[in-house]
Amino acid sequence: MVKDSLKENRVHGDIMFPLVTYHMECDSKADILDCHWHDEFEFLLVTGGRAVFQIGTRYYNVSEGQAIVIPSGEIHAGFHYDNSHCNYSAVVFNLNFLSSSTYDVIQNKYISPLQKNLYMLPAYIKGESEWEKEIIYELNRIFAVAGTKRDAYEMLIKSSLYRIFSILLPNCDPKVPAGKREASSDKMENIKRALEYIHKNFDRKIRLNDLARLSNMSEGHFCRFFKKLVRKTPVEYINYYRVNRAAKLLQNEDAKVIEIAMDVGFDSFSYFISMFKRYMKCTPSQYRKSKSV
Repeated sequence: MVKDSLKENRVHGDIMFPLVTYHMECDSKADILDCHWHDEFEFLLVTGGRAVFQIGTRYYNVSEGQAIVIPSGEIHAGFHYDNSHCNYSAVVFNLNFLSSSTYDVIQNKYISPLQKNLYMLPAYIKGESEWEKEIIYELNRIFAVAGTKRDAYEMLIKSSLYRIFSILLPNCDPKVPAGKREASSDKMENIKRALEYIHKNFDRKIRLNDLARLSNMSEGHFCRFFKKLVRKTPVEYINYYRVNRAAKLLQNEDAKVIEIAMDVGFDSFSYFISMFKRYMKCTPSQYRKSKSV
């Protein structure tokens, strides 16, 4: 799958039902989950195998029957664990879906703080304690109901989400006061600003010092934190992003390969070929041919 941007811009559901479920099966060779973020909330349940999932700057080894909680706007990704396969299901939804039509006690005490990211929710649901088992049960119920679309399935899904949050909120880490954000959160927002700059200017020359300035960091500090978060250096990510943009153009346009290389920001055709082979495991011509079959 070609990724357009680290920020995911796809529509999850629609205005009447802003929720969608996904089911993915990833063998040991397939990418699990590219580093990205979106404005919606997400619960992800591993249904087979295991993987390492990143949420912000933290990593969790998640096995079958366990889940992760991904708040709105959090950068997250998934990586292979010892070449294991990983199957997972995810439910992604806008928190407005749970809002009250009037500003009642539920909206005031629970939903509004969730929308403002004021809760330090448990990120890793191991399925060991009773309350964790209840959450896993409700997630499985959501995916089962969403798959069948039985009568009133929307109400069942919404009730399960309310049930999950009614379990999660009392189990916020008591050692972390509600409303306290990670010390690195400001840096993460600055990194997002740099990423947005890359996405808008990939077809131009991008300088590291400009990215560092946008992120309010020194160039060295910026490069170290960027690699820690994205698992690629800034230069590697720029090349990776350009190659993915080129791959999309190769599928949808008849332009010459060299023209596409220039259009996505490469000023050396041989370097473009080298980077394309590194990330796509084939030449641009081979890739175009495989997608035209």
